[in-house]
Order: sequence, then C-alpha cells, then structure tokens
Amino acid sequence: MKRRIVFSVLGFLVLMFSVTQAEYIPFKVKLNMVERLVAISLLPTETNYANWKIINDLKNQLSPTEEELVAINARQASNGGTTAKWDAVPDKEIVFGEITEKMMIDALTRLDKESKLSPEHISLYQKFVLRNQSP
Repeated sequence: MKRRIVFSVLGFLVLMFSVTQAEYIPFKVKLNMVERLVAISLLPTETNYANWKIINDLKNQLSPTEEELVAINARQASNGGTTAKWDAVPDKEIVFGEITEKMMIDALTRLDKESKLSPEHISLYQKFVLRNQSP
C-alpha cells in the first residue's frame, strides 16, 4: 500500500515537473525581403556577448544573399529612396529562437507604445505581436 502511494506521488511529481518545464518551440515565420530588412533594423545594436552571437546568427539568416541582391536590382531613386523589384525574391522561412523572438516583440511593442510604427512595421507587428492574440 505504501509502495503504491509513493509511486503515485512520484508519478504526479514527474507529470507536474514535465508540464512546468515545457520546451520552447522556435518561432518559424516566412518573411519577404522588405520584412527581412526591417527586422534587421529592429534588432539591438548594443548587447552582451552571448546575445551578440545570437543576433549575429539571425542577421545572417535575414540578410540578402548575393543572388537575391542581383534579383531585386536595387537602385538609388531620384528622391533619395530606393527602387527595387522586391517581389523578385520569394519569401524565406526564418527561425527565431526564444531570445530573438522576444527582442522582436519588445521592439515592435515599444514602437507601438511610442506611436512610431511605420507602414513597414505593420506586417511584422501582425506576425509577431498579434499572432497569439484572439480576435
């Protein structure tokens, strides 16, 4: 009888521990070229060494390849902006880990609170901040 109670209690504790120690599932999202470039601009420029490594790895995923740069044919516009064939490059699936996902959400949330969201931020705001919110 005591043995059965001990095993029941141990089973319960194992179950509770496994529920509280849920593993983080990386956030995978498809981003177009403009979203990728905007995402790079939202990442912190100053941080500690451990986060620097994580940010650098993410920047490498987000940055356009040489082939993508050729495909978009970006040029300086007469108004000082840039013209490009943004749709020439297909969306790319980017994997955000727990830290970089939080960085993106924090940056977008901060811009929203400061009323500084621009049209370029809206699709990222929807994909990161609003994705877990109920309609």
